Amino acid sequence: MKANWMALALVAAIAGTASAADEAKKTDAERLAESLKLWEKAKKESNGNYSYTVRWSSAFGFGHVTTVKVEGNKVTERTFAPIERPKPGEKPEEPKAKWTETGKDIGSHKDEGVPAKTVDDLYIEAKKILEEKLPENERLVLGFDKAGLLSYCFTIDTRIADDAPAKGVKAFVLKLEAKK
Repeated sequence: MKANWMALALVAAIAGTASAADEAKKTDAERLAESLKLWEKAKKESNGNYSYTVRWSSAFGFGHVTTVKVEGNKVTERTFAPIERPKPGEKPEEPKAKWTETGKDIGSHKDEGVPAKTVDDLYIEAKKILEEKLPENERLVLGFDKAGLLSYCFTIDTRIADDAPAKGVKAFVLKLEAKK
């Protein structure tokens, strides 16, 4: 992440904008806190109704998609769909749900998909990751979407080249619902 901060500082120096330089000086914790304020506003505007999707794929062509639906700030549904590797020359098929959990069944498929959490839970998890001291062989990866909302916050082991397991908040795509 330090390379990104240096790049931002260089852009600020070239462009002569104080705001880009100020952004480059912010810590990850400060950036997350600002993002949390944006999230609180967005959540209120949507009455806590949203969904998010986490897509994972291996370097070897397989993977899965998990979608978590939240209504009134409570998880109401979790869907899991495996991604099949297409045959050579064929277009990949759209993933089809293997299972959907609702009500008391939410969280029952413990070995597949991402846990059923609210975005509030993901911000809490991200904050804990930022507070931890990283081992020398791990790297922090933190990102926000175009609206400034959390998109991912995880650590990876730099000693592993392909399919290094990520620990933390996996990259997700958030979809806010219209106010009901």
